[in-house]
Amino acid sequence: MNNKKYLVIGATGHVGSKIAILLAGKGHDVTALVRQKGTMIRDTYTGTIKYVVGDLGDEQSIADAVKGMDVVINTANGLLPQKKGDSVNGVNEGAVKLISICENAGVKRFVQSSTPTYQHDNDVPELLGKRLIEKRLLASSMQSVIIRNPAFMDVFIVMGGFAQAADKSAHATTKREFGFTKMYMKIVGNFVVKRGWMLAPGGAKHGTPTIATRDVAEMIVGGALYSGPENLLIEAGGPQWLTWREIGNIIAKKTGKKKIKLIPIPAWLARFNRFIIKPFSPSAANIFAMMGFVAAFQPRWDSKDTVKKFNLPAQLTVSDYLDLNYSGK
Repeated sequence: MNNKKYLVIGATGHVGSKIAILLAGKGHDVTALVRQKGTMIRDTYTGTIKYVVGDLGDEQSIADAVKGMDVVINTANGLLPQKKGDSVNGVNEGAVKLISICENAGVKRFVQSSTPTYQHDNDVPELLGKRLIEKRLLASSMQSVIIRNPAFMDVFIVMGGFAQAADKSAHATTKREFGFTKMYMKIVGNFVVKRGWMLAPGGAKHGTPTIATRDVAEMIVGGALYSGPENLLIEAGGPQWLTWREIGNIIAKKTGKKKIKLIPIPAWLARFNRFIIKPFSPSAANIFAMMGFVAAFQPRWDSKDTVKKFNLPAQLTVSDYLDLNYSGK
């Protein structure tokens, strides 16, 4: 695939920026879709990244952007808005239209960042949207590579009260200039360091195959560069399945705390918060819907075979991630 052209949609997001940087660093011809002229990926990288202006809500701009591309990688989501008017439904509906535009342009492979599926998908807008995208992709004339991702450790650990462990990337989700996120992090962001508390969706015994955003990007790039012709549906777990109690113990060791007190967030409470806040902030309501999902269900995925198949670097454990991103300050 070395002579192929790659377009990254969502390239200034947490995952998309890492994907563009990884591809550029490997010497590939990579273009990042941005929504405003002059916007660029702010993290340091090697190689060359080209930029094209477009928006999933503007079909002509997308048609222009995908022209001549061999592989399109879509990581866009509306869970945390980047600008006024962004929404989960709008972004996912735009992604469904994007698939048709790519087919018409002769794109060969479409790589989609997706979510786990569970019995109450219809109750969580982000999950419902991703199911519609997956359904459309599986009926596509293009080769499809779908990467389903569980909870990101650099989102849920940070939003659980450990702001000091935020990913150093300028594009980290938890650093996004979204009103609800800023308010939320101001309230809970210092829980771990100042109080020794951490929020635990689903409670202390609830577990997750938590994965670092870096490794999500590695897996998506692996799918983009894969040499085989078949469609792929990959469930991208991290290197460990841990309970929140186990994660809390790792954090306690890193921070020098005797013990981290876990504050359980049951699924019903997250759903109740969603109901209360929805009239005032649909985007905040969608965040609570996702929190309710994480509290109710997390899969026991093992990605060792996929890591081997794509020849990826060893995945980061929670301890590895904290070594890279928590400095003790």
